Amino acid sequence: MKIQRLLGCYFVITAAALSASAQTERAPQRIVFARGATVARASGYLRGNRDSAWFVLRASAGQHMRVSINARDATHGTVISPTGRQETQPGGVVFDDDLSETGDYKIGVSESPMANAWRGNFTVVVEILPRGQSTRQTSLLEHYVGKYPNELFRGVPSVKTRLRQLLGANYKAFTDRMQVETPIEKDGDTIVMRGCMAHSCTIEEAILVINLNDGRPYVALRTNSKFSRTFPANRSELPAALKRAMAWKP
Repeated sequence: MKIQRLLGCYFVITAAALSASAQTERAPQRIVFARGATVARASGYLRGNRDSAWFVLRASAGQHMRVSINARDATHGTVISPTGRQETQPGGVVFDDDLSETGDYKIGVSESPMANAWRGNFTVVVEILPRGQSTRQTSLLEHYVGKYPNELFRGVPSVKTRLRQLLGANYKAFTDRMQVETPIEKDGDTIVMRGCMAHSCTIEEAILVINLNDGRPYVALRTNSKFSRTFPANRSELPAALKRAMAWKP
C-alpha cells in the first residue's frame, strides 16, 4: 500500500510539473494577411534574455518572403520552414529569400545573447510577394557597391542562404577566405567581391560574383595560389565578370 501511495504521489507531482511547464510556453501567434495585402505585422514582448516569442504563418513555394524585427535593443530572429530547415540571424532583416516549401513557417524572436538583457516590445514585419513577382533584393544589392562584403551579408541575409546552398561543405572554405575584404565593385550587370585569408592574399582567396538580374551567386576559390574550385564546377557556366576577376593580377 505504501508503494502504491508513493507511486500515486509521483504521478500527481509529475503531471503537475508537466502542466506548469506547458503553461509557461506561449503558443505561437498566427500572422494573418488581410485580403490583397503583401505586408503583415505582429507585436510581442520580451522579458529577458531567456525569453522568446514565436509566430507562425502559412506561405507557398515560389513566393518571396522578407522578415524583419524592429525593437529598441538587440534581438535574434529564427525562421523555420515546414520541414524544419532553420535560418537564424541578428535582428533587423532576418530572412529575405524565395521559398522552396509550402506550409507553416515559424518565426522566433529572442534577445541577442551577445548584448545586455532588456525588457520591452518588438514588432515583426513580414512581406510576402506573389509567385513570380520581382523582388527588391537585386536593386538593393547594387547599393552595396563601394562597401564591404560583410555589410552586404548582414543587410541581405538571403545571400548567405544562397551561398550555403551553392557551396555546401565548401561554405567554410569560402568564409575562411573572406577574412580580409576589398570593397564591392560593379562589373556590368553583376557585383564582384573578393577576400583572402589574413597574411595569405594571392595564395588563399575567394571571389563572389552576384548577377543583379536574378541574384544568382557564383564563386571561385583559390588554394595554394591556384583557382582550383569554382561553383558551379562547369566553368563554361561562369559569368564573364568572374572569369575577369580570376584572371586579374595585382
